[in-house]
Amino acid sequence: MVTSVKRILLTRAEHVQVRSLLDEILHEPEMSNQYSFMEKAALYAHELPRGIREAFYDFKRKEEDSALVVVGNPVLADGPGPTPSRYVELDESYRLNDAEILHGLYGSLLGEAIGFTSQRNGSIYNTIVPFEGNKAIGNSSAGSDLAFGFHVEDAFHPARPEYVGLVCMRNEERAATIISSVDNIKLSAEERRVLFEPRFKISHNPIHVTSNVIEESAQAILFGHSDAPYVKINAATLDIDEYEGIERQALERLLTHFAENRVALRLEPGDCAFIDNYRCVHARDSFRAHYGEHARWLSRVVFASSLKSSRAMRDSVSTRAINA
Repeated sequence: MVTSVKRILLTRAEHVQVRSLLDEILHEPEMSNQYSFMEKAALYAHELPRGIREAFYDFKRKEEDSALVVVGNPVLADGPGPTPSRYVELDESYRLNDAEILHGLYGSLLGEAIGFTSQRNGSIYNTIVPFEGNKAIGNSSAGSDLAFGFHVEDAFHPARPEYVGLVCMRNEERAATIISSVDNIKLSAEERRVLFEPRFKISHNPIHVTSNVIEESAQAILFGHSDAPYVKINAATLDIDEYEGIERQALERLLTHFAENRVALRLEPGDCAFIDNYRCVHARDSFRAHYGEHARWLSRVVFASSLKSSRAMRDSVSTRAINA
C-alpha cells in the first residue's frame, strides 16, 4: 500500500511503565506548562519503553510508513473534561493534561516541537475543535460543513515541520483525518521536472495570520531526491485554473495520485498519531459536528528535526516560535 499506517498497541508492561513516567512528570507543577515541559520532553522521552523508542526511530529513519499511531495509552482515565469553546492555549492559565504530555513525549522522539508567530501567538500546542461560527469556512481546522482539502502542514513556509502530531481527546462524531503519501508517484520526466521547479503558488491556510514575510507565489512542489521526492503543496487553496499546459497536467497527475491513495485515520480518545509531513498530505472530509462540551477535540503539535535550521527565523535561541 502506498499510504502505509503503522499502529502500535502498548503492552501491559509498557502501559505500566508509561503511566509511571507520566505520574513522575505531572508531580512537578511546572511541567504542565507547555513551554517548560517542552524544554524537558526530549530528556523524559529517553525513559519511554525501548520498543516504543525503536518504533519511532524506524519511522523516522526508514521512511517506510506514512503515519504512526499509538493506541492503548494510559491517559484520560477520568475523561478529558468538556471540549473547549475557545483556543485555551492562549490563556495564561493553560495547562497540559496527561494525554498532551504523552503526545509531546512521543513527538520528541522525532524532533523538536515548534510553533509559528503567525499561529496563535507561537503556541506549541494548538487546539482543534469545531466552532459553529466557523462551520462554513473552508480549509479551517475549526470548520466542519466543508471539507478541508489536501495540504502539507505549513507548506508555504521554508521551515515547515517534518512531522505533524495529533492527540485525540474526544471524537464522538467519528470524523477522520485523511492522509495520502506521495510515494511511488507516477510522473513523466517532463512532469517531474516541472514540479521540481519554482513555478507554483503555495498559500497559507486561515490559521496563519501572516505578515507576508514568506514568498508564496513561486515555489517548487517536489523537492529532495528525484526518484523518491518529498512534497510541499496546499491543494486546499490551489486554483488549478491558474495553470495550463504541462504545469496543469503535472498538478492534475499529482492530485489524482493523492485521491487514489487516501487512507482514513479515525482516532479514539487517547490515541496519538504522527504523520510524515515531507511525504504526506492530509485533509479532513466534511462532518456533522457536535458543538459545545461534546464536540470533537484534538490537540496538534508539529515537530522539526532541528531548531538550528530555523534560527535565522526565530528571534532568540530560546524561543520555538518561527517568524511567519
